[in-house]
Amino acid sequence: MKKQFLYIFLAVFSIGIPAQAITNQDVEEAATLAEKYQQHKKAKVYEFSVKAGFNIGGTSPMGLPAEIRQINSFSPTLSLSIGGDVIRWFSPKWGVNLGLRFETKGMETDASVKNYVIKLLNDGSYIEGIYTGDVVTKVNNQYLTLPIQAAYKAGSRWNLKAGVYVSFLLRGNFDGEAKNGYMRTHPTEPKLETDAPYDFSADTKQFDWGLDLGAEFVAYKHLSIYADLTWGLTPIFPNDFTAVGFKMYNVYLNIGFAYVF
Repeated sequence: MKKQFLYIFLAVFSIGIPAQAITNQDVEEAATLAEKYQQHKKAKVYEFSVKAGFNIGGTSPMGLPAEIRQINSFSPTLSLSIGGDVIRWFSPKWGVNLGLRFETKGMETDASVKNYVIKLLNDGSYIEGIYTGDVVTKVNNQYLTLPIQAAYKAGSRWNLKAGVYVSFLLRGNFDGEAKNGYMRTHPTEPKLETDAPYDFSADTKQFDWGLDLGAEFVAYKHLSIYADLTWGLTPIFPNDFTAVGFKMYNVYLNIGFAYVF
């Protein structure tokens, strides 16, 4: 309280008002200035947090290609993430969020396909052609991800974020099998009845990037709940990759808890 009166005195003195001319309005204005100064001092310029959560989503084409006739099953695998963020607030509402997280993006699907371009391992060598039958796909990719976002404080409990992410592949796993079907290496060639595995792990690109949109709810003083949608804008395979007939992208929702310092 003594400090507050000191701030009021300094604010009044600094505007050069004679003591006998001080009014109640002058005192109120000085008190307002002092309160704003105190709020500015208390406001966090940097906000640090550690996060733990999981990813749910898929590595898939944008839209369902005509070759995929039916999704028989889809199973999100245990895809954990751990990391931390720092927000630099430039005003009471706006800031920049930078982060670092280690995460897994994975799934398992079983689909019925027709005229599906694929490369299969058959009798020790790969054959490439058009497959009709069922295709099982297993994805388990580990990334080091850096989100870069604008942060907006939408009230006392909500933070909204929008920006981009860049990811570097630490370990890639993209494999599966074709079953209950046949392949033609050429439209005029006879059917080749085959159940065969495939593995495109070594073909997965080392770099991924895309949009990162998020929201965070402050449940308690140091605990918040967050959700981030990451939408890949670059295919996970190179442009000259022909073993799958369409481009595939990472689209995942990251959900978890954060401890805010």
